[in-house]
Amino acid sequence: MKKRTKIILAILIPVLIGGWIYWQANKKGFIRNKIEHAVSKGTDSLYFIHYDSASIDEINGNAVFYNVELQSDSLQQQLLKFDTASAEVVYNIHIGKVSVRGANIPGLISNTAVEAGAIEIVDPVIYIISSGKKEKKTYTGADTLAIYEKLLGRFNSIKAGEIIVTNGIVYLADKTGIPHTSLKGISINLKNFRIDSSRDYDNIISYFIKDVVATVKEVKLRTVHHYLTFSDIEYNAPEKFIRLKKFQEVDSLQEVVFDINNSVINNIVTDSFILNQQVKADEFKTDGGLIKLYRKQQASAGNDEITFDNDSFDEIFLKGIDIGNTRIMVYNRDKPAAEPFVLDNVKFSATGIQRLYSGANIRELLSRSNWKLSADGFSFFSADKIYKFDVGAFEVNSADRSMHVNNFSLLPQLSEEAYARTLKYQHDLYNFTFKDIRLEGINVQALIEENKLLAATASFQPLLKIFNDKTVTPNPAKKNYPQQQLMDLKLPISIGTVSIKNGLVEYKEKGALSKQKGTVFFKNINGTISNVTNIREDIRRNNLMLVNATGSFMGASKLQTTWKLPLNSPNGSFSVTGNATAFNAEKLNPISEPLGMATIKGMINKLNFDFVGDNLSSKGTSTILYEDLKIELLKRDSNELKKKELMSFVANLLAKNNNPQNGTVKEGKIDFQRDTTKSFFNLLWKSIFDGAKSTIKKL
Repeated sequence: MKKRTKIILAILIPVLIGGWIYWQANKKGFIRNKIEHAVSKGTDSLYFIHYDSASIDEINGNAVFYNVELQSDSLQQQLLKFDTASAEVVYNIHIGKVSVRGANIPGLISNTAVEAGAIEIVDPVIYIISSGKKEKKTYTGADTLAIYEKLLGRFNSIKAGEIIVTNGIVYLADKTGIPHTSLKGISINLKNFRIDSSRDYDNIISYFIKDVVATVKEVKLRTVHHYLTFSDIEYNAPEKFIRLKKFQEVDSLQEVVFDINNSVINNIVTDSFILNQQVKADEFKTDGGLIKLYRKQQASAGNDEITFDNDSFDEIFLKGIDIGNTRIMVYNRDKPAAEPFVLDNVKFSATGIQRLYSGANIRELLSRSNWKLSADGFSFFSADKIYKFDVGAFEVNSADRSMHVNNFSLLPQLSEEAYARTLKYQHDLYNFTFKDIRLEGINVQALIEENKLLAATASFQPLLKIFNDKTVTPNPAKKNYPQQQLMDLKLPISIGTVSIKNGLVEYKEKGALSKQKGTVFFKNINGTISNVTNIREDIRRNNLMLVNATGSFMGASKLQTTWKLPLNSPNGSFSVTGNATAFNAEKLNPISEPLGMATIKGMINKLNFDFVGDNLSSKGTSTILYEDLKIELLKRDSNELKKKELMSFVANLLAKNNNPQNGTVKEGKIDFQRDTTKSFFNLLWKSIFDGAKSTIKKL
């Protein structure tokens, strides 16, 4: 028995040694043949695989393959010839190194399973080539199984505890082979990878939806009109976020239209992102950069709309947006040569957003979300270049329905003399500044969707300067009153109360006779304007706009006035009352000398006025109490104003020096016929002056 055992061992040991030597000498070729046969058979001989060299440790299940190639020359040639081949997708893959640890070598050899503890893929370059018409496709499990079978053969299952991809490159191309999309510097870590023919899964890409953690150095996409670049991307499916250092979009003219930095999308719905090119997430947050928008004329409504150009994603659903300091440039599609409207240091945040999509407009975003917008401000010129409009830093908050603007200015770009030389007829030159503008209780939806300014309150500090040159030919055009101008506004407006704080109104005029300028001003103006509206429904409920104001007249007298301005009067009716405290009459000379050709001396103790008016006239009372009044009438002589001795003597003979006089107060009567080419302000002071003249006259 022992002898027989020895004989068997003597025969078996050399056979085993020979088999082991034979296996070691031929295992690489054997495994190569099995792999190549599996791929060729599994893909109906469309694909072939080869590699330069390999190192295999079948005992521990470790293997390394170098310079692995998987490609299909026949399919690619078909794609170049026929569109009928567009149903095919060609995968050409080169991998610098594939390292497998803890593999099931018998399963791999028997063509039943791919199973390993870890697979590391180093320096892969993948070309995915398709052609024909681009059709939107909904992926299914059958689609995935087809990909699985074509690329990996008919294995029963593929399992890996961990798949690591380092420094990968992916190109997506049409049938010409020219990439329209490239991903470079890909690093992927995928845990517990498992697919098999019986598993209930959506598709292989489901791993990118649920388990993958990946970084990409650069992604470039070429769309129909634009080129997009994403830099330093981190995609974390388990944590549901995407971060990227930079996202830039360039148009066909190489103009940057979108350039933002340090962005993150939090709690993203990864299946919508991967499968359907939809962004569904809680929040998009970015440090900001540059955004270009485009406005276009709406043929039906005649209004401009600002739209998003979005070639990147079919739809965007976000709960919130938070954009840091950004420059926004708005271009007019109908006027491509026109300078863009520019906003700098824009900050924007929004919550409750429903949907964004290519061609969506700003109105839809702003009217259906709670948002806050701030920016440094902007400026632009009037069409005739006479005025520059400056809007200071501002903030609009739809959540608390408020708006704050640091300042708004209308600034003339010509001197008073230069402006007068441009005129055929007299016309006011304006220099307006409104500071610290605040609106509360704004109906944001009405403003965005209906172009209506509806607010509970508004407040600001007005600094208003007006100049008129009376040496220019009078303007024959009729001038409307403030309430009539309000009704003529194209913008529907309704503000409950407007508060004026520490305002200034200055009117300067160059006299037709004196050729000199006179200035009347009111400062420290404080007051309220109630029921500021031109909306018919509001006017039916309350037709009276009421102005209550106090101020300093010429810095010398405290003035209080009340204006009642009916908004639905067919003849421009109004009423005005007021009073002024004592001041030295000489304070009137900066007005009376160049504009009235008279010097006034004396003391004004009190002024009361109360009158009504309409489009054609004013009637009422204007009583002035004064003492030691003296009047010197003037004439222009060699560019100077000189006293008319005789006329001044006569004027003082006809004037009462005091009121009251001998214990009797004389009340002035106002009966003034309006020059309809003059302003409402002109009517007010001319009416008061008319009453003062009737007070001063002895007869």
